[in-house]
Amino acid sequence: MTAAAIEATGSRIDTTMRVGVMAGVHDISVQDLPTPVPGRGEVLVRLRATAICTWEQRSFSGAQANKFPFVGGHEMAGEVAAIGEGTDTDLQVGERVAIGSASCGKCHWCKTGQDRGCKQHYGVVSKYGPAWGPGGFAQYKVQTADGVYRVGDAPFETAALSEPLSCAMHANRLLELRVGQDVVVIGAGVMGLMNVVAARQYGCRVIVSEVDPERLAMAARMGATELIDASKVDPVARVKELTEGRGAEAVIAAIGHEKANEQGIAMLSDRGRFVLFAAAHPEPAFTFAPNEMHNRETGVFGVISGDKQDFYAATRLIRYGLVDLSPLIDIRYPLEEIGAALEHAIKPGTYRVIVEMP
Repeated sequence: MTAAAIEATGSRIDTTMRVGVMAGVHDISVQDLPTPVPGRGEVLVRLRATAICTWEQRSFSGAQANKFPFVGGHEMAGEVAAIGEGTDTDLQVGERVAIGSASCGKCHWCKTGQDRGCKQHYGVVSKYGPAWGPGGFAQYKVQTADGVYRVGDAPFETAALSEPLSCAMHANRLLELRVGQDVVVIGAGVMGLMNVVAARQYGCRVIVSEVDPERLAMAARMGATELIDASKVDPVARVKELTEGRGAEAVIAAIGHEKANEQGIAMLSDRGRFVLFAAAHPEPAFTFAPNEMHNRETGVFGVISGDKQDFYAATRLIRYGLVDLSPLIDIRYPLEEIGAALEHAIKPGTYRVIVEMP
């Protein structure tokens, strides 16, 4: 698709765009780079809001190694600006959308409904000259059409949270939750709270264990039904008390910490499942008793992101107002102040920081 063809879509698109390029730790600047052009099967999205996730925070702070220069931002929403020639899609220019995962539709993982394993799952990653990254810290983003999801009239900033919600929906779907079951979420940061929201969609009682009273209050606001202040009581004993000694059918560790892992395993009921939902740097230890797991038929698995069906579910929850994620938005910054936005995002106790595009 040529630049002229883009202009024929009805709205003029500049040939250059503003992009936040991270050159190193605590080193980011906003630069002018060429606006990408959508090809066959692709959609050009004019981004309006991008949420700063843990990956970008750790890359900026130096807590996690990364390859620079880097264009971060993978929780993003905007509006369709142009559609590549010959693209098979019913999306229309001007529609509000969130950008999520894509897939090839042909590999083993796609054919078995597990497209998270597809090599194109992270097709959201692009090149920006010498830089690389998911590209949410930019005015425009090209994505394959199957990775662009309608969000109706949802605000851009909450639509951008489709991606983290989809990860939680994925974890809860794999847990095969049933109405009335007990789910424990350890840690009430953004991702812990996303799991609270997800588990409530399954009609579960959600128990949150956290040491910060302000985060416990937020957990209650987001739908948690039982709160445990782990700084004052033994959370394992309290979970057993709340569940008549059985333990919980599911425990989700939304904080990467050895203690959380130990507690999570100990909180499980027979046949319970433990989810490692968070990474940590350096990597925390994780030990368990194989014989006990064998005898009690418990299990452990990890979750980093979801399948397309999970992203679709997340966008529908947001699109139709079935969930309210607005309390998780801490503050907003314009793209030109991306450095200040990242500095704010890495402060302890911060929820999601939103970067707004011009």
